[in-house]
Amino acid sequence: MTRVGFARVDITCAPGTPLGGNAREDKAARGIHDPLHATVAVLVPEYSGEAETQVVIGLDLVTAPDALVAAIASAVQERTGIPAANVAVSATHTHSGPDTAHGFGFDSHDYSLVDRWQDDAVVAVAKAAQDAFAAAVPASLRFATNEVTGLSFNRRLVHCDGTTRMNWEALDPADILGERGPIDPELLVLVFRDHSGGPLGAILHFTLHPAILVGHDGLVSADFVAEAGQALEQALDAPVLFINGALGNINHLDYREAARAIGFEESERVGKALGLAAVAALDNPQTLVDLDDLECRRLTVVLDQRTVDRDRLQHALAVLAAHAGQPVEALDGIPEAAYAYWEANLGRTLTPLLDVNVRVLRFGRVVLVYLPFEVFVEFGLGLRRMFPGHVVRVVSLGDGYHGYLPTAVAFAEGGYEPTFGTSTIEPGQGEHLMHQVTTEVGAMLRAADAARATVRETESNSTSDTGSSTVNATGKVQSIG
Repeated sequence: MTRVGFARVDITCAPGTPLGGNAREDKAARGIHDPLHATVAVLVPEYSGEAETQVVIGLDLVTAPDALVAAIASAVQERTGIPAANVAVSATHTHSGPDTAHGFGFDSHDYSLVDRWQDDAVVAVAKAAQDAFAAAVPASLRFATNEVTGLSFNRRLVHCDGTTRMNWEALDPADILGERGPIDPELLVLVFRDHSGGPLGAILHFTLHPAILVGHDGLVSADFVAEAGQALEQALDAPVLFINGALGNINHLDYREAARAIGFEESERVGKALGLAAVAALDNPQTLVDLDDLECRRLTVVLDQRTVDRDRLQHALAVLAAHAGQPVEALDGIPEAAYAYWEANLGRTLTPLLDVNVRVLRFGRVVLVYLPFEVFVEFGLGLRRMFPGHVVRVVSLGDGYHGYLPTAVAFAEGGYEPTFGTSTIEPGQGEHLMHQVTTEVGAMLRAADAARATVRETESNSTSDTGSSTVNATGKVQSIG
């Protein structure tokens, strides 16, 4: 039987640390509203050692850039012997934690405090993984779902003039024809229990930008994720690891409401409502998952990427000259001068091709697809529809970060997310990536079905030969580089 262990560690940054997720002249944290955590689940397949053990890590951070993911995975391997390739890392995307992305290249702030925080956090997370590994016991897994409405909204709007506007803009609702796309209202809870039924921990999946605070009052916070996790943790008396879905164009703002909902009261309202929905999901029918049927595959997909040409560079330099000496700030979105700074500096380093690493982690019929983007919700819903009878979910900001992953339609519509800088891929490359992912997931599920059919046939033959079943088959982890 697969063994499972959970652990959690505080990774709160100190006051003064630059906060990530918005453009500010002063990004320094002024205090702490609620702590940030790293939550770790370690899954150890039966009859296997470190080589086939899988580690799942959730971080209350705006992003987990490639360098941070690599540092954590390496530190986990050093402490536990579990291969770095078996370590999955995702960020919740809170906009009120340390700016691990160094402003995404949109500013020239001093990020030395973030770097020092990161050095300490890597050690702490690796120690938590070691603790979870040591605490692993034989476990079972069940999942439940619930539909949550009224908390999430598609933030891309159709204005009466035909343009795309964002729901954080000061707009007259009478001028809005509607939202450009759907939402994903389904909440997923995976609960791991020991042999006596006691909860070991849970994974909570929902699709919503944790940008209710966006650095509100300059205080550190996990945003709504804190309250959502807390409600479920209290019900289970066990840690909860939050993973975000295809959140690229989904936030908490209802354009029909006159006042913009922001601040801690709103994040608590949303978080508590989501947490109570997660608790209620436990009263719904729960489906047993074959936890011994555990598999991880990894693939690299090459995408076409936009680059800074001479015309773009000249325009960026002109914008910077015009804005010289003026503050560059925005509660939501990115100011023009920040885009110009990015193009004149980090943007110039872009290459025409981008290697994108994808992780597909399967527990029986439950599949988590880690993508290093803020993925548009249409892609998440589309992937789910391709595999009825299975639970397939996108994990945004998984194992790295490469900006937004908009649909080809969104590029044609315009708006914030496809803008060069917030997204660097060429139009249509999101569809190319998801085609490759769908192909891989399909191959994985067909192979799993064939393996189960072989086991059933073997058991049937054994029963007919001996009059009783003598085969006790278990799944085996397959880690593909």
